[in-house]
Amino acid sequence: MNNAASKVAVVGSGISGAVCACTLARNGISVTLFDSARGPGGRMSQRRETSEDGKEMLFDHGAPFFTVTNNDVLALVREWESGGLVAEWKVSLGSFDCVSKKFVNIQQDGMNKKYVGVPGMNSICKALCRQPGVESKFGVGVGRFEWLEDKNLWSVSGLDGQSLGQFNGAVASDKNVVSPRFRDVTGRPPPLDLTFAPDLAVKLEEIPVNPCFALMLAFSEPLSSDPSYQISYLNVLKASLGDRPTANDGYCIQLQTMQGL
Repeated sequence: MNNAASKVAVVGSGISGAVCACTLARNGISVTLFDSARGPGGRMSQRRETSEDGKEMLFDHGAPFFTVTNNDVLALVREWESGGLVAEWKVSLGSFDCVSKKFVNIQQDGMNKKYVGVPGMNSICKALCRQPGVESKFGVGVGRFEWLEDKNLWSVSGLDGQSLGQFNGAVASDKNVVSPRFRDVTGRPPPLDLTFAPDLAVKLEEIPVNPCFALMLAFSEPLSSDPSYQISYLNVLKASLGDRPTANDGYCIQLQTMQGL
């Protein structure tokens, strides 16, 4: 594929889609990124709310932080860190035992570096989606991928059936483009029909997609900043407290339902 003439569609602007789009663009490929949401982020999204007294509150209601175990990824994170997109979050982790009503298994700082986006988790995706060579189209849902055999191109259509363009390649960073869940939510068949690749369809079906509900709470007074209580597991609830580079001075807490804890 001749990079100078190549066009690739990337669907999804979460961290995987954003990194993919940025990497392709840096290698001379023209990228069009589609996302049905109002902005980038995916599972790294941030919500802004305003309290009754006019105070702005920020909730990272997806991933509260991330760690790195791969050297290639670490090099990328260091690049983000030097650009001010991420910062190390020095905090301890602990589990809350609902029977004994005590925090247990407290992890101390230094065991695994934890990183957060600055000023919010979605800052990373925002920056990547603005890279030269990446055209980002938000509020645009993809309804269908179709391989044009005679043209050797992918045709991408929106949820309204209108053409979004033809591309030399297509990247789907969201399993929902082939998941039956897409039909449950939209009443339409999944955008990509994998009957031509049954082995791939089976592998994708094995990837779990678990629902998660996020409860975002705000308080009139700051919560405790005891490092042992920054992240805690309350049976099946995960709580993120403040005291991080992007926090709200301890005024906000987020609870997420989790599975398999």
